[in-house]
Amino acid sequence: MPVDIEVRTEDAPSSGSEGGAGGSVAGVRLVLSGTLDAAAATALLKQLRPLIKRHDVTLDLGRVASADSAGIAALAEALVLASERGRTLRAVAVPSNIRPALARTPAPGTVGEGRERPGFFERFGDKGMRLGAGVRDMAQLLADTAYWAIIAPLRGRFPPPGATSQQMSFIGADGLPIVGLIAFLLGLIMAFQAAYQLRQFGANIFVANLVGVAMVRELGPLMTAIIVAGRSGSAITAELGTMVVGEEIDALRTMGIEPIRFLVVPRIYAITFTQPALTIYANALGILGGFLIAVFYLDLSAAAYLNQTVQALTLDDLTTGLAKSLCFAWVIVIIGCFTGLRVKGGSVGVGRATTASVVASIFSIIIVDSIFTTLSTVLK
Repeated sequence: MPVDIEVRTEDAPSSGSEGGAGGSVAGVRLVLSGTLDAAAATALLKQLRPLIKRHDVTLDLGRVASADSAGIAALAEALVLASERGRTLRAVAVPSNIRPALARTPAPGTVGEGRERPGFFERFGDKGMRLGAGVRDMAQLLADTAYWAIIAPLRGRFPPPGATSQQMSFIGADGLPIVGLIAFLLGLIMAFQAAYQLRQFGANIFVANLVGVAMVRELGPLMTAIIVAGRSGSAITAELGTMVVGEEIDALRTMGIEPIRFLVVPRIYAITFTQPALTIYANALGILGGFLIAVFYLDLSAAAYLNQTVQALTLDDLTTGLAKSLCFAWVIVIIGCFTGLRVKGGSVGVGRATTASVVASIFSIIIVDSIFTTLSTVLK
C-alpha cells in the first residue's frame, strides 16, 4: 500500500501570556502509513520542504509497514534540510524492521528515537579491533612482499621489466638536488656552530671531527630519510591510493595480476638501491660544506681538514650509517605502500592517507634511529 501522509499541528507550550509572549513556533507531526518506497519518498520530501522552513517536525512512523533504500534516503535528506535551517526533525515510533537502516544512515545528527553515545569499553574495543585489523593487514603485506621480493625471483618470477629502473630514477636521480642542497647547508650550519665554541680554545681543527662523524653516522642518513619520506614516500602513497580509488587494483586482481609483485616490489628494490647511494651523496656534500667553512672562515688548510676528517672517521661509522639508511628505506616504502593500499573515501581519503604516511614514516624513522643509536652505544 502506498504511503499515506497525515499532517497534524502541535501547539507550542504557552509562555504565560496571550498568544505566547515569546512568539514560539508550533510544531508539525506527520503520521506516515503504508510503504515508504521511492514514490512515497518523493511525496514526503515535497511535503516536508516547506514545513521544515517554518516548523519543527516530528515523523510518526508507527504505521509504516516497510521502507526501501529510497525511503531511508528521503528521511536522511530531510534531516539534512532540517539541520541546515536550524530546525528539529525527530522520528518516533520507529518500527523494528527499519530501525537498523535508519541507524546506519549517513546524515548529521541522530535519526530515529536516539542512539546512545558508545561507552568507554565499546570505544576501547572498537579501537582495539581497528588496531588488530591494521596489524593483520601489515603482517599480510610484509609476508606477501617478502615472498615476491625474495622467493619468487628465485623461481624466475620477476617484477615487470623497467619498473624498478623507473622507480630508481624517480626516488634516486630526481631527488639528488634537494638532498644535496639540504646536506650541504647542514654541513655549513654544523661547522659554523662548532667553530663558534671551538675557536675559543684554539681547537678549530676539531670542526672536521664533528662535521664528519655527525654527517656519516647520524645526520646524513637521518636527513636523507626524512627528505625521501616527504618526497617519495608521499608520492608512493598518493599513486597507490589513486589506483585504489580508481579501482585499478581490483582490475589487476581480476586479470590475475598480483599487485604486490607489480606495484610494491619494484619500489622495494628501487629504494633499497638508491637510499644508501643518496646517503653517501649527502655525507659527501655535508662534509664539503664544513670544509668550505673551515678553509674560508677558520683559515685552516685544505689538507689539514681532509686529513683530520679521514682520521676521525672509521669503517664502523660508515657501516652504521649505511645500515640505518637501509632500515629507513624499508620503513618508508612499507608504510607508503601500506597506507596507499588501504585508502578509503575517494580523493579526500587519498589526501588524508598521504599526510598520515609522511607523519608515520618520519615518526618511525626517529624510533628506528633511536634504537640504532642506543644499541651501537651499549654494544661498543
